[in-house]
Amino acid sequence: MLTGILRGTLLCCDNENFTWNNVININRHAFNETTSLLHIVYRIIIPAIIISGIFGNILIFLVLSTPMFRGIAYLYLRGLTSAHIGVLLCWIPIFIRLGFGMKNNYPSVFYHAHLELVAVNTFAIASILIMTSVIVDRYIFIFFPTRIRSRNTRKNIRSFILCSFILGFAVSAPLTGMRTVYEQQEDTGTIFTLRENISITQSILWNVYIWMMEIILRLCPTIILLLLNSFVIKRFLQLNAKKREFQSVSEKFRNPNIPETSLLTRNRGYREEQHLAILMAIMAICFIITMIPSILLEFLYHDYENMNDDCLLFRAFAAVTELCNFAAHIIIYFSCSKEFRKEFLKILQNRCRKNVIEEDSDRPIGEIEDYSRHGTTVRLTPEQTKLNSPASMSKLNPMEEDKESEILNAADV
Repeated sequence: MLTGILRGTLLCCDNENFTWNNVININRHAFNETTSLLHIVYRIIIPAIIISGIFGNILIFLVLSTPMFRGIAYLYLRGLTSAHIGVLLCWIPIFIRLGFGMKNNYPSVFYHAHLELVAVNTFAIASILIMTSVIVDRYIFIFFPTRIRSRNTRKNIRSFILCSFILGFAVSAPLTGMRTVYEQQEDTGTIFTLRENISITQSILWNVYIWMMEIILRLCPTIILLLLNSFVIKRFLQLNAKKREFQSVSEKFRNPNIPETSLLTRNRGYREEQHLAILMAIMAICFIITMIPSILLEFLYHDYENMNDDCLLFRAFAAVTELCNFAAHIIIYFSCSKEFRKEFLKILQNRCRKNVIEEDSDRPIGEIEDYSRHGTTVRLTPEQTKLNSPASMSKLNPMEEDKESEILNAADV
């Protein structure tokens, strides 16, 4: 999933100690000319992206956890945000290794050799699976609106999000054997370095595994995102065209002083689905754009034995673009969701807790959630509706009390 897995190991530099110097035959002088640029990328640019991305995704998770976002789709989006936070956190040891080098101790080198790629790919695969599930769920909801959700929908979605992380770990588990820890005895002591496990990475079975993972977990989700998003956007464009046509006809007979009361204008669920469609479309476009450099890397620099400084710089650029996919979602939320901006301002003003208390106190006792649509509407129970009906005893008791008071007053007179 990450740049560099398909061809060799990720770049690792520690001043003059290059852990892959016995794997890749490269011109050391050419590399020294690009060292300053690589240090800027791995010491400044990538840490800035990771820190801002972690902060932004935490804000997204906090805002989506408010009562305003109770819909089914927002459960997926919270799981997606959790996966992005996991990817960015797992990238912290990577950019430390790439920019500042490894610590010369066995536990640190063991983590970089056997656990580093597994941890990052677990969360990356989970994020792709969750994003694909959101698109499929939106497509089914829009094109099959009569499908009724069960009361266990939220529980099933949480179980699916958990299973996506487990599946990501299962798929990434073979990456533990991609590298080995190499011990080298010198006068100053034992030096631990990373080596590619050639006995595994040069086998046919390994190449089949890598290509299957790339096709199933990168190419197929990209095609699904493109197709389903295009269908959803086309559907909403058709609905908006019908809305404009209806408005143009009704404008001839409508009083200008009366506000518009068409179904599409008043339907909160329709507006919410429209915002979600735009949000998911931009997320899909961002995902596809950030995947292009890592895909082109395999076609532009296919000669694995003769890598040059341009290839190393392009690999660093591909890693930066891939990280931007996990860090830039806060900008997408602010740009596409008015409700997100409002809830974010409430959190900044420390009013979210007060609004939750007021909402709970004003809500009728018999109010329950309606699972028939997108999980955001509420309706009254039959008992509460009966109590509010004109024929209920709560409405008749005051009238009977008034009649009894009138009889008493007449007797007094």
